[in-house]
Amino acid sequence: MSAFLKSILALFCMTAALPALAGTLNVTESDVSRAVAEEFAEQGLDEDLELEFFGGKSSFAIENAQNAKIMTSGLKYDETQNKFSVRVEIFADGRSAAISDLQGKYYVLDEAWVPVRNINKGETLAEQDLKSVKIRRNRLKPSVLSKKEQLVEKEAKRSLKEGKLINEREVGSRILVRKGDIVTLVYKSGQMQITAKGEALNDGAKNQKIEAENTKSKKKVYGIVKDADTVEVNFQ
Repeated sequence: MSAFLKSILALFCMTAALPALAGTLNVTESDVSRAVAEEFAEQGLDEDLELEFFGGKSSFAIENAQNAKIMTSGLKYDETQNKFSVRVEIFADGRSAAISDLQGKYYVLDEAWVPVRNINKGETLAEQDLKSVKIRRNRLKPSVLSKKEQLVEKEAKRSLKEGKLINEREVGSRILVRKGDIVTLVYKSGQMQITAKGEALNDGAKNQKIEAENTKSKKKVYGIVKDADTVEVNFQ
């Protein structure tokens, strides 16, 4: 074998013996957020959180690394201003590769139900018209209806936008009886019951009191809407 071929063979063997170099390992801001959220939970704030970083490095590109672990320490947070600070250290293949002191704000998230589509005024909300989303707790004002049971079977009093929180002024009980409808008036007194035809004098939802006029006697009475055809009148 020539000296040239021996040199090529020796170089090939040396190259083959070297370990393959790893590529660039990316640690994203989402990865860091999850690690910091776990540190919040360790300190007792075990809620769904949304984090915003405004100081320090929150994403990393580490060369020639295959595995990374995120360690957090020194978490401090202010519940009055929702601010926090924490130290993050990235270990790559067992060695410390990066350290960053982070500052930011945290927001507690709650579940809220919003329309899956645009809802027209007068439509009645059904369960399939709603979807669950995570909303910052500070956005859920007392006037916001965020629970599914507060919304199903409610009637839209104005147009509702897809994905938008619903205010209590925007929905109401579904109107079953409209002004001018002819309904059955059910007069009850003890065990006795009498029925008559009547005209609704105003709109009414289920279990709401409305005024109606007996179409025969022309007497006006007040009764409770039981369904779209029936108004129950109590009399002595």
